[in-house]
Amino acid sequence: SNQQLQSPCTYAFMVNPMTSIRTSGDVNKKMNEVLTSNTGWNAEGNQVRQPRAGFYAKEPNAHFSLKIDASMETKYMTIMSMKSYGDNFKDTILEVDVQIERKGDAAEVGVGVKSSKYEVTGYHETKTSIHIPHKFELPDGGAEKGDSIVVNFRLVSGSYFKIAGLAFCRY
Repeated sequence: SNQQLQSPCTYAFMVNPMTSIRTSGDVNKKMNEVLTSNTGWNAEGNQVRQPRAGFYAKEPNAHFSLKIDASMETKYMTIMSMKSYGDNFKDTILEVDVQIERKGDAAEVGVGVKSSKYEVTGYHETKTSIHIPHKFELPDGGAEKGDSIVVNFRLVSGSYFKIAGLAFCRY
């Protein structure tokens, strides 16, 4: 479709009956495009009934890393995650560490690399479960076409978390 050609995102998916990502298999396929390592996260859930498809952590310290090769100028990362009131959501904190690897940079890891750390929590008092977008500015002015965006996700508190979408976009 025309819309996809003009997508402002270098990588994005959202679990939604209206999108092409509906099942845990869809989530798995999409995550595997960019995953570089994974301990304790799994694509799970159902298409229609609860719990819905998503990328789930169900153990403390679960972590995964991904690397996205920017196909366009990319300035923002959005994490769509679940906030809920259940005991398993209490005190949950996902720590997200992002860095941009510049095209043609020396392969010396960590030399002059600017990174940003963000935190996303999973608990709220409201007696409902909702998906909330958390939008973060990428470090160092974002990625240019040809750069790589490297992101490490770690559940630093709690033992349960659900990601329902990730987007790396121009705006």
